[in-house]
Amino acid sequence: MQNDTPTPACTRRTRLQHWLFLGLTPLLAGGCLFGGDPEPVPESDPIVLLDAPIMSIAVDGAIDDWPSTASAVADEHYLYIRFKTDRPVSLQADTETVQVQLDVDAQRSTGQPDSRAELGIDLAITFSPPDAEGQPSFGTRVEAFTTDGTVVQIPAASLDIMSAPTHASEWFELRIGRSLSRSMAPDVVFPNAGLLSSGSLTGRVALFGPGGRLLASAEPFEVDLAPAAVGPKRVSVTLPDKSLGSVRLMTYNVENSSPVDNPEPFTRMLRAADPDIVCVQEWYDQTPESLEEWFNRELPISGAWRAFTSEGRGVAVVTRFDAAPFGSGAVTVAPEGEDRTVRSASALVDTPAGPIVVASVHLKCCGALGGREDMIRSAEAEGIAAMMRNQIEDPAGTAVVIAGDYNLVGGTEPLALLTAGLDSDASDLTVVEARGLGEPSLSTWTQPTSSFLPGRLDYVAYGDTRLRVERSFVFDPGRFGAGSLDLLNVDETDAAASDHRPIIVDFRPR
Repeated sequence: MQNDTPTPACTRRTRLQHWLFLGLTPLLAGGCLFGGDPEPVPESDPIVLLDAPIMSIAVDGAIDDWPSTASAVADEHYLYIRFKTDRPVSLQADTETVQVQLDVDAQRSTGQPDSRAELGIDLAITFSPPDAEGQPSFGTRVEAFTTDGTVVQIPAASLDIMSAPTHASEWFELRIGRSLSRSMAPDVVFPNAGLLSSGSLTGRVALFGPGGRLLASAEPFEVDLAPAAVGPKRVSVTLPDKSLGSVRLMTYNVENSSPVDNPEPFTRMLRAADPDIVCVQEWYDQTPESLEEWFNRELPISGAWRAFTSEGRGVAVVTRFDAAPFGSGAVTVAPEGEDRTVRSASALVDTPAGPIVVASVHLKCCGALGGREDMIRSAEAEGIAAMMRNQIEDPAGTAVVIAGDYNLVGGTEPLALLTAGLDSDASDLTVVEARGLGEPSLSTWTQPTSSFLPGRLDYVAYGDTRLRVERSFVFDPGRFGAGSLDLLNVDETDAAASDHRPIIVDFRPR
């Protein structure tokens, strides 16, 4: 959908002249890309050549782990690219199109010739790609080009492509796998040299308006590539045991009540994780009794599981600890003039770390920065926070944890509203930065058949006055090696039973 972002202030000439020079340090990377006053162009070569793999880059939207002068780097598993806009944008739902163009073997004789950049473009990753009418639309399109003009659209999952952050931002990171999944892309339609083996790679980032009009382009970059690893990256991990006195919380969007008809993958995942509290989303049309029956059957414990739902559809808090309902049966807001029930369920849980008000939330999905969905998310977040502040009887003695599917694909205002002033000392809640177990990314959602790239939709926020995080991670057996799968008694495909991956956090008292 079209968002409410103001019309860019730069002229076309200025934007073309002062496109961001990606090879410069972040402090100097202030060229006029989407608007604003142009910066003078420093005398610096934007091309970056690397003779060896660099340190691992975390795909988290932050750039403090990057070499200061690099716009593209690589290791044996991935190619990493970063770029900056000078206005916050929802990269996969914007009014303009960003395209990453790659000459995967640094040979202009292959791919689609581009005289402007002296590239033979073999692979293009297009954010907010144009629709049939030439207007920027939603998602990401990945296309391979051959010298005879053939264009082949390939699934992003075939190259394990990921970007961050998922919410609107100015800085973005892109990760591209160097091993092609033959099951998803059986025919290699671009050269094996370079990206998929060794050699060099060149590329650039370009900005297009409606109708495919080129608005600006960055200086080309070049990367020397060490030999690519054989096959996709698989990690050897163990799932950490809970320590004495800690509380393990899991939040899990189970996608359309999938555990009801397909319990086995969820049972294996939950048994491996061994949580004390589970916040679920999209477990639709269940009563507390039916949820308790499922958990007590699939995860028998000493004692019994207890479940707490609300009028908010599909959300629940399930725990092995003593607990009581918290708050009203429904949180309602009216961002468009009519009441809507927020998907939020809460319980007051008596834990070894002290009493914790735990909320499972599922904010409005979809949209872009400044759009209708963003407005609804903000209203829902503010409604949940207001209910919490009004209902907690002993703020100083009670910790708060809000976990679930925040759906932050627009701005970050909903996150700020949801966490505002809810800690025991009236400060804001702290957001857990949970990374994949053995995987340096914050991604919690993936759907191989979707036009949207994997991203971070799920969050856990907590009061750090009374709680501290002992460990946190995203649990995705699809990234594990065979030995780890056997050790944990899970299957590689278990995580694919839902489009979300669970976050696990171990809390201890301060």
